[in-house]
Amino acid sequence: KGYMGRVLDVDLTTGRIGDYDLSDRDRERFVGGRFISTKILWDELKPGIDPLSPDNILIVMTSPLTGTGAPSTSRYDISSKSPQTGAIGHSNSGGNFGIHLKRAGWDGVIIRGRAEAPVYLDISEDKIEIRDASHLWGKDTEETKNLMGDKKAGKMVIGPAGENLVRYALIDNDGRQVGRTGNGAVMGSKRIKALAIRGSHGITVAD
Repeated sequence: KGYMGRVLDVDLTTGRIGDYDLSDRDRERFVGGRFISTKILWDELKPGIDPLSPDNILIVMTSPLTGTGAPSTSRYDISSKSPQTGAIGHSNSGGNFGIHLKRAGWDGVIIRGRAEAPVYLDISEDKIEIRDASHLWGKDTEETKNLMGDKKAGKMVIGPAGENLVRYALIDNDGRQVGRTGNGAVMGSKRIKALAIRGSHGITVAD
């Protein structure tokens, strides 16, 4: 309970979309959010990679309590190798994006590689699409969200700072910001402008 039991794994270089194999033992030991993300980064990243290269991975991760209605549990975490420090960088935000992610049936999203041209990721439960974002590239975060339409979807977007690899670039969702460690630049380096997510799954707890 609490967990949806699935983590989405997307490779922007190849276009491959699948599930990341995460054991229940790891879910029990690392308890969501930045802790599971740290475990994945530790397992997946080779030492010495450039944070703004396709070798880095960006992880969006919720926790077991996200979306349950417990106090202060709308938050979600974004982690990668930080372009600011060269170490693992975490930042988190409130708003509704983490809740939308879980209601779509996913605990988290892993984004790998680099797209050939600007894209955004559209997630409607099990329907996952990598879509063209050339019309969104260069737009600020508010204009981007408006142009994407679907006001009911959760949206996580970068602006021109992220596109131009400013090392302290932030990520916006619901007028809130994931502002630490430069993860906006990591999104820009992967040429992914935004994520849009929607779903209707219930989130249950054991007790």
